[in-house]
Amino acid sequence: MTMFWIAVAVMALLAAFLVAWPWLGKTFNKTVDGQRLNVALTRQRLQELRREVAEGLIESKDLETAEQELKLALAVEQGEAEQQRATGSKAVFIAGLLIAVMVSALSYWKANEIDALQDWQQANSQLAELGRRVVVEADPTVTVDELQRFALALRTKLNAEPAAPEGWLLLGRLYASLSRLDSAIEAYEKSLSLDPERGGTLLSLSQALVMVGNEESLIRAKQLLTKLQLQEPENQSSLGLLAIAASQLGDTPLAIKSWTALGAMLPADDPMQASIQQRISELSGMSSTRLLVQVALSEEVKAQLPEQGYLIVFARSSDGAMKMPAAVIKQPLSVLPIEIELSDSNAMLPNYNLSSLAHAQVIARVSRDENVEIAPGELQGEIQLEVAKGTTMRAEILIDKELN
Repeated sequence: MTMFWIAVAVMALLAAFLVAWPWLGKTFNKTVDGQRLNVALTRQRLQELRREVAEGLIESKDLETAEQELKLALAVEQGEAEQQRATGSKAVFIAGLLIAVMVSALSYWKANEIDALQDWQQANSQLAELGRRVVVEADPTVTVDELQRFALALRTKLNAEPAAPEGWLLLGRLYASLSRLDSAIEAYEKSLSLDPERGGTLLSLSQALVMVGNEESLIRAKQLLTKLQLQEPENQSSLGLLAIAASQLGDTPLAIKSWTALGAMLPADDPMQASIQQRISELSGMSSTRLLVQVALSEEVKAQLPEQGYLIVFARSSDGAMKMPAAVIKQPLSVLPIEIELSDSNAMLPNYNLSSLAHAQVIARVSRDENVEIAPGELQGEIQLEVAKGTTMRAEILIDKELN
C-alpha cells in the first residue's frame, strides 16, 4: 500500500505540473508579448502609410495594396505562433499521459501484488486436496512448495474462522516442518488460548520452544510440560522432553527424576533404556562423554566480529546423515579464546547425543542471534574428530571464515 500512495502523490504532482505548465516559464509570456508587439508595429506602419498618402508621397491605390500585405503578414505570423504553441502543448500532454499510465500500471501491480494474489488463489483452490495428502494420507511425496501453499491456504481460512484450536495446531505443525519456529510458536499459542487443556498443543509448543533453546523458551517449555505431566502422567514424550529442558536449564534433580520415570515406563529390553541410564549417570556425576573445545578467533575475521551476538558450539554426525546437533551450547558472545564443554547433557533428543556418534563434525559459530541456521555474515570454524565414548576429549577450533 505504501507504493500505491507514493504513486498517487506522483500522479497528483504530475497533474498539477500539466495544469500549471503555461505559467511555469517565460515562453508563454514571450509569445504573448511578441504578438502584441507585432500588432503594434503593424498599426504604426499603417498610420505611417496613411500619413505618406496625405503628404502625397505615395498614391491612394498603393495604400490599399500595402495594407493588405501588412495584414496578411501579421495573420501568417500569428498562425505560425499558434501552431508552435499547440504542438508544444500536445507534446507535453502526450508525455504526461504516457507517464501517468505507466505509473498507474506499476502502482496497481505493486499495490495488489499480482504474483502473491495468484499464489494465494492457487493455494485456496488446493486446500482440500493438500489437506487430504498431508493430514489424512501423510503422503511422503508432498513437496516443500506444497506444504507452503497448504500453510498459506490454511492461514487464510483461519483468518476467516479464527475460533478453531485444531486448525491453529495444524498450522503450527506445518510451520514447524518448514523450520519457521517463530510462526509455529505463534500458531500454537493461539490454539492454546482457545483450548488451554489440549495435550497435543502443549506438547507441540514445548517441542518448538526446546528447539529455540534460549533460557526464556526453555522455562516456558518446562512450565507447559509440567502441566501436561499432571494431565497425562503416562505421556512418555512429555517426560523425555521435560528431562531435556530441565537438563539444559541446569535443573539436575528434575532431569534425573524425569529420566528415571521414563525408564520405569519402558520395557527392560527397550533400546532407549541404555541412553536413559547413560543420561542419569551423567547427571549423577558418573563417567560420561565430554568434549572440551578451545575456541579462538583468527586475525583475518576479527574486524567482522559483532559487538553483540552469540557463540554457538555444536557437534553432529560428520557423515551428514543427521543435520540436527547431537550436542549444542549457545551463550552470549564473550572474550575469545574461550573453552566450551560439550557433553551428552547438551543433547536435544534422548537417543541422539555425543556418545552416539562415532565421527563428529564440531562447529563453532559467531551469530548475531540464537538461531543455529546459517545466515550471511556469520563467522565459523570447524573440525572433524573421532568420538571416544565415556572419555573426556579436547579439541581446538579456529573461527577463520565468514559465511555467505
